[in-house]
Amino acid sequence: MQFEKVVNSLRASSNVSIFITGSSSKLLASELSTVLSGRYVTFKIKPLSYKEVTQLLDTKDDVLDNYLKWGGLPNRFEFNDEESIKNYLYNVYDSIILRDVIERLKLQDINLFNLILQYLIDTIGREFSSTNIIKYLKNKGREISNSTLYSYLDALCKCFLIQKIYRYDVHGKTILKTLNKYYMTDLGLAQIKNNKSFINKSYAIENLVYNQLLIFGYDVCVGKTKKGEIDFIAIKTNEVKYIQVSLTVSDENTYEREMSAFDEIKDNYPKYLITTDKLDYSKNGIIHLNLFEFLDKDEF
Repeated sequence: MQFEKVVNSLRASSNVSIFITGSSSKLLASELSTVLSGRYVTFKIKPLSYKEVTQLLDTKDDVLDNYLKWGGLPNRFEFNDEESIKNYLYNVYDSIILRDVIERLKLQDINLFNLILQYLIDTIGREFSSTNIIKYLKNKGREISNSTLYSYLDALCKCFLIQKIYRYDVHGKTILKTLNKYYMTDLGLAQIKNNKSFINKSYAIENLVYNQLLIFGYDVCVGKTKKGEIDFIAIKTNEVKYIQVSLTVSDENTYEREMSAFDEIKDNYPKYLITTDKLDYSKNGIIHLNLFEFLDKDEF
């Protein structure tokens, strides 16, 4: 008997609550959601947050750089040296590929899958263009159609390696389906699949803020204005927050660039600039938050 039908039979015949955990290759299958439609609640278990890691390690010393590099998958904290952490993350990655992607979605080309993922990691926080990635793959000697590319992107999202974020037209109040962005669910997995020795810290921090906004329960979009872009629009019920993220704004040109991103927004929803700077750069109603202060919050 099929697994999903057994679950549905237990639900229908017994006064019980059923909790299902395990591989997304099976449990996120459309068959399960079809049979149990309207009768289940999905909980997405995320990697540990920065604050949870500081509590686990009972320290805040040097935690950020470690977290940005190796991520928040709980079991990786059982290992103390980088080689062991890398081996663990490679094993996690391989099990996701072999079990959740290749087996379930029947994708045949693991090398192509890896190339697409590496491109996304190299362009974290930047507008995604199918034309650019197809050119990138062509330079690597790989030809790919748009439909095949998007099937691989869909597979990456389904196994929770990456997360898609849409753009929101601030003036038109509409979601835009083009030039969306992708962020990593866990930066440790990005580290082992990265083409460089370390992910760009500015983009890693942007990715970290995005993940934290999801933990806080927000729906998150990239904001498009007439003159540019807002890094994030965080929406929850009737709450809306506009957020710019930068490693530092100690340079005057960087400060002006980040602050001017808010110029086209005429409503009165809160506006935040999040950086690692300790000096308060709040100005004209725009609230500057130190990154550590933001990450240490229970709610935002």
